[in-house]
Amino acid sequence: MTSLSSASGSSNSRASYYTLIPSLPALAPLHKLQELPCSTLKLEQRLTMLNDRDREQLDRALRLCQRERIGDEEYSDTDEVSHWQEELAAIDDPLVTELIADYLESRTLVAALRYRLAGQSSGADFKGFGPRVWLIQRNWQQPLFGLEHQFPWLVRAREALEANEGRVLENLLLERFWTRLWRTEQTQHFSFAAIVAYRLRWALSEYRLRWDQTAAVDYFDRWAEAALDQFSFEPDPISTGSEA
Repeated sequence: MTSLSSASGSSNSRASYYTLIPSLPALAPLHKLQELPCSTLKLEQRLTMLNDRDREQLDRALRLCQRERIGDEEYSDTDEVSHWQEELAAIDDPLVTELIADYLESRTLVAALRYRLAGQSSGADFKGFGPRVWLIQRNWQQPLFGLEHQFPWLVRAREALEANEGRVLENLLLERFWTRLWRTEQTQHFSFAAIVAYRLRWALSEYRLRWDQTAAVDYFDRWAEAALDQFSFEPDPISTGSEA
């Protein structure tokens, strides 16, 4: 068994993980999901075993990974990315930080694909999250920004975008993140990272169940338009680090 993640060093917190995790009901695979195993209220009652710091960290993770982010159009792309960076920096657990950073970078990659498909001829001023933004800017004319080896799913994402298949793309993104979260639970037993991964999978399940096929397509189209607004072109791009 791998070591406990480091969200909390207290023995009381770790003891609560050993009590809490076995009490969490199993979630059906996303593609087979019909209903949640219990109400979200009952789940949240079980999560009261977490201490205040862990609860605050979990809530921050949920906010960062919320699928339904329509309504942030007033934020500039710089403001949005800065917000993500500040929120992520406040998370103590490195495994949780890695999970969320992967999710936010996937949002950046999809936004870049959509922006270019919409007709933007240059990526010089593109803004986004993650250490590869400079590669997206430099390789704007390449079909997958030269990142297809690091992110093989970009091939299917681009195909779905070009075919205007919003539902296919949304399912691809959901399944990819779900799998990443599930693997974390399987390898980080009785840890804070496992609890966060489970709660994020629950949030994805809620999202999936809330939207039938037609509504999901309509929502994704609105989300994508908002993403384009958030990642609009502006001068003086912020620093995004170097290639990992």
